[in-house]
Formats: sequence, C-alpha cells, structure tokens
Amino acid sequence: MAKSKLSILLCALMLSVGSGMTASRADDQGEECKGTPMEAVMQLPAPLRKWGQINCTPYGHSLVSRGGWVWASLDDGAKVRIPSQISRGKLAEIGNSSYFTSIRETQVSGDDRTHAAAVFDIGLDMKDEASNVYRVELTAVSGYVMVVYFFDFGNFAGGMWCPEDGCVPESRFLIMEQDEDHKPHSPSV
Repeated sequence: MAKSKLSILLCALMLSVGSGMTASRADDQGEECKGTPMEAVMQLPAPLRKWGQINCTPYGHSLVSRGGWVWASLDDGAKVRIPSQISRGKLAEIGNSSYFTSIRETQVSGDDRTHAAAVFDIGLDMKDEASNVYRVELTAVSGYVMVVYFFDFGNFAGGMWCPEDGCVPESRFLIMEQDEDHKPHSPSV
C-alpha cells in the first residue's frame, strides 16, 4: 500500500520539480497568491518555518524550502517540494484551487521517534542524532492528508514521508543551509 501511495507522491514531486513552476513567496502575497481562499494555511508552525514556506504556483500551493535553505532528495539530489495537489499524472494548472487547509506539527518521542529515526538512518550511518523529531500532518483542500516527519540535527535537517503503514526510506530528503555562494553545506553522514 505504501509503495502505490509513494508512486503518487513521487510523481507529484517529480512533476512539480520538472514542470518549470514559477512561485512567489506566500509572505509577499505576490501575484500567484491573489485569490487564495481565507481558509488556506499560509504560515507554517515553528520550527518548520525555519526551513520552509508555502509557495503559490499555477499548480496549487506547495510546501518548499525557505530562502537560504535547500531541500534535496537523498535518492537523486533533486529539489523537493510538497504540493497540495496530488496527481498520478501531469499536475493541472488549478492555481489557488489547491491549497493546505491544515498543517499540524507535533513533537515525536518514545517508540515512534526511535522507529522513524531508524528508518531515516537506513544506509546513512548518521553521526549526529536528531535533537528533535516532528510529525507534520499536511491536509489539502481535497481532504488528502500527507504525513511527513522532520528531523532537526541542529545545523541541518531531514524529512521523510510516513503514511499510516510505515515510513518510506525512498522519500527521504536533506534540508541544508546554503552559504553565501548558494552552495549547500553538506552534513557529516
């Protein structure tokens, strides 16, 4: 079940990266954000707000990296964005018709934290242990709920998609701060 859901998620992620989406910062309320419904979530909870933001695009709203940070897939290094529109094929140009209605973040502890961290660490041999682990539920206007775990390692972070039937290691991505030359700082893995 997780594999079929992963194909939908990865298809949406890959299409959003390869589709040439132009985006404006939600903070600036640019042209792309005009007409956003009042119930759309435009502000992320802390600490997610440190690394990410909501962008308005012709294909709907997306959770993306904030300026000064880069989200990169561990699988192929591609930029990662999490669209509110989930599609098996090409994303439709629906603008502000697709958005997040809820973004709930909770700190994870105990067995849930241990299990998620073990899945994230597969094949990485992380030298740093995550200081905090967060479970983020992203609810789209379509009713689809996506769960992403975020791992805060201090000077960098990571993320991974975790549907009901378990976290998916193929969905892991790193969140790295960019230096002045806009080159990501690489974590020690």
